Amino acid sequence: MIVATLLVLVAIWFLMGVRISMGTEQVNYTVIEELGGGVEIRQYEGNTFISADAGGSNSGFRILSGYIFGKNEQNTKIAMTAPVISRQDGDVMHMSFVLPEGYDSKNAPTPMDDDILIHDVPPRKLVAIKFSGYVTDSKIESHRAILEEKISENGLDTKGEVFLMRYNPPWVPPLIMKNELAVEIE
Repeated sequence: MIVATLLVLVAIWFLMGVRISMGTEQVNYTVIEELGGGVEIRQYEGNTFISADAGGSNSGFRILSGYIFGKNEQNTKIAMTAPVISRQDGDVMHMSFVLPEGYDSKNAPTPMDDDILIHDVPPRKLVAIKFSGYVTDSKIESHRAILEEKISENGLDTKGEVFLMRYNPPWVPPLIMKNELAVEIE
């Protein structure tokens, strides 16, 4: 009886994770070329980001989630999108949410928190590698090595630093979690 209950709970967890993941607006891109090893060159459309720098990923997430949950001058609630973009720089975590289609820096609600920056990101090319499961330092380093190897093999010129893109909330089963490392290219 306990085993059957556990199996039902795991199945519910899995199905809810799939439902949540499929119901979240995701950033549009076109795959230009597959380089092997799960690495792709992609063309992204222009987007509008809200960004914040913080001492840790949770505090940056709290700042940005507060904004989309209505902590802005217009008290406007905004749908969550995927991915959540982050990059660690020493003790500072740079984090960004992508605003849903229809928002730009001119019509986005005004933040009440001075730590939030709203900025339009023009169309760009990224080279990215996908991986699943929980994000760990070892996963980041192993996938970064593959990404850098493919960048070097293909003579690609990068712009900026490698960043992490997370597509799912932490309660989604690791088996279906989607994460990516990416960097902009010329």
